[in-house]
Amino acid sequence: MYGWRAKVGHISASRGDSLVYEFYRMMPEGFLFMNTTGRIRKLADDHIKNQMDFIEDASIDLEQSGADVVIASGSPQWTLMGNGSEVETEKRIQAKVKIPFATVITAEMEAMRAMGIRKVVVSTPHREDMNERMERFLNNAGFQVLRIGGLGCLRNTEIAAQPIHASYKLSKKLYDEAPEADGVFVHCPRWPTIDGVPLLEKEIGKPVVCSSQATIWLALRLLKVREKIQGWGRLMESLNGAL
Repeated sequence: MYGWRAKVGHISASRGDSLVYEFYRMMPEGFLFMNTTGRIRKLADDHIKNQMDFIEDASIDLEQSGADVVIASGSPQWTLMGNGSEVETEKRIQAKVKIPFATVITAEMEAMRAMGIRKVVVSTPHREDMNERMERFLNNAGFQVLRIGGLGCLRNTEIAAQPIHASYKLSKKLYDEAPEADGVFVHCPRWPTIDGVPLLEKEIGKPVVCSSQATIWLALRLLKVREKIQGWGRLMESLNGAL
């Protein structure tokens, strides 16, 4: 049976192709990624709101299909609704399923805290208004966003079509403007990100957290799986530590 160690259920905001690909590049044998494609086709408020109605049904379906844990992606959903909305979502869904459930924005914040990142530089593929929401959300959650910048993408197909090292180049530029940051947060699992993480960490000497890795990191922690994932940055290497 595939996924004999763990089956990670994931609810993507749109298509989750990049994250699925990156999961299997990083993970050893024994893990299965169960992806459910969401309803967001462009980063507009009406698309985001429609996705919230989808998450509950998708979580139940993933549990019934054998998932051991579920992570729901799409941080713009919760930055739109404001701080605390992710907690309310988790409480509502957790009451419906027996397996652990979490939102990706919780994963992202917990991963940054685990890496000692409080003052942060944030790179995204998104528009300025989306970045303003993210900045406000993180600041209200106890982080200090020193710089945030994006590529201005509207459609998810634009995000997925970005060059492999686009996230690295943008992150490096933003960090150079605020080198006093504790680390870098590369937001959104829809664009390619994992290749730039170890390179950027080597160059700036500080931790880098990207959304795709934070998703996997929290899922395995919730399952109490200890697995040091080498070669993909500090966050993944920390997985064999204390849970």
